[in-house]
Amino acid sequence: MKKAFLVLFLIFIAWALTGLGFYYYFERFEINIEDMKEIPEKEEEISEKIPFDPERLVWTLTADPAPWQKRDAHTVEVFNDKILLMGGIEDGDIAIPYEYHNHFSDVWETENGENWNLVTDEAEFGQRRAHVSLIYDGKIWVLGGWEKGNWQLMNDVWYSEDGKTWNLAVNNASWSPRKGHSAVVFNDKMYIIGGVDNRGALNDVWISDNGVDWEQVTDKAPWTARYDLTAAVFNNKIYLVAGVVPGLEGEKDVWATENGKDWTLLTNDVPWKGRHGHCLVVFQNRLWILAGWSGLGKGYNDVWYSEDGINWQELAGSPFKGREDPDCAVYDDKIWIMGGMLTSGRRLNDVWYLGY
Repeated sequence: MKKAFLVLFLIFIAWALTGLGFYYYFERFEINIEDMKEIPEKEEEISEKIPFDPERLVWTLTADPAPWQKRDAHTVEVFNDKILLMGGIEDGDIAIPYEYHNHFSDVWETENGENWNLVTDEAEFGQRRAHVSLIYDGKIWVLGGWEKGNWQLMNDVWYSEDGKTWNLAVNNASWSPRKGHSAVVFNDKMYIIGGVDNRGALNDVWISDNGVDWEQVTDKAPWTARYDLTAAVFNNKIYLVAGVVPGLEGEKDVWATENGKDWTLLTNDVPWKGRHGHCLVVFQNRLWILAGWSGLGKGYNDVWYSEDGINWQELAGSPFKGREDPDCAVYDDKIWIMGGMLTSGRRLNDVWYLGY
């Protein structure tokens, strides 16, 4: 009994001394517990104030091969906190016309670029390439392109709330069947811009707020009719970058508009080579151009960025191979690029990202 009492007494003494030690430490060095809790928050504030430096970005290869088949002329969107990849054309015999190659009606999703899940391999929009896609009204939309099942250019509009089940909004929209066009969401409307139809390259602009009813903003914008152009919303304007007139070298101009009708040429004197089939994304308050095609059979692997669409700087050292018609996305504070066609005519199923 005395032994147990002695043990308890010694434990009490040790506890008391420990408490006094902590009290002396915090009083002696004037440390406030609440201040200590604020340290992580202050570190986050400091990191947020560090200016963004593109030269600190690093390329990482996350998948090569990805589980989806090699392809180009597909589209990529960020939806419900995942990257979705849709459609495209296979890596087939380069000696035969595109129309005879397999076209994909699949949708894949990923949260990290490495692990992919097949959402569906029979999307209702059919076997399609050179279409456009966008996110609008809480849905994914697929518009136009070339569809193998119908063996023709399309002007249909499809939407999905989950990437698996697709609904037809309209089978024959007011704009002509086309491929290689561009699409953006601007001022709460969907925009269709340019492309090529059965008569040739286009420079028209169409808008819709429901995917069914379309209004032509202009049938002849001041920029040269073209396809494989890119457009993005930046600084409260639509920016249009490059593209190609069939049979010619890629364009090297940048245009901007606030309404889709009135366009301003920002520059046709850029340091990057004329191109089409490239990516255009907005990241860290800058426009970014990635990859593309010369128009005369050469793929590029360069990366350029601009804060105003006029002055461009190159981010040197891109490790991915030059390519046409990949697609890109901004996700998880990174720029992603995947798939595309090499100068050799072979296609890819690799996935890269540019980030810290």
